[in-house]
Amino acid sequence: MNADGELDIFQRWLQSRLADTENIESDDERIRTSNRIQNAIQECINYKQAVNVQQSVANPFVMRDQPVRPVNESEVKPVSSVTGVCTNCQADLTGDLEFCPLCGEFQ
Repeated sequence: MNADGELDIFQRWLQSRLADTENIESDDERIRTSNRIQNAIQECINYKQAVNVQQSVANPFVMRDQPVRPVNESEVKPVSSVTGVCTNCQADLTGDLEFCPLCGEFQ
């Protein structure tokens, strides 16, 4: 049985429960129960609509057999090289930074 059929059965069951609320003697209890069941029916309808919308939208993700851009690890080389020592904290400095990566002191 598919999900739509099960939701329809559930919605019909809720509607039959709503009809049964007329037999409740207490006005407050009848109104409270009726409101709860009506809310449940509305949520069932909203869920069915959301499922229908979701099924009608195509999957935005594309699965590819091959990577779009192949990774070539031979082209990747480390850039950092020690070019000196920080005058503030004596940490090693790299050439690509104008400040000490440890204490933040500009050199």
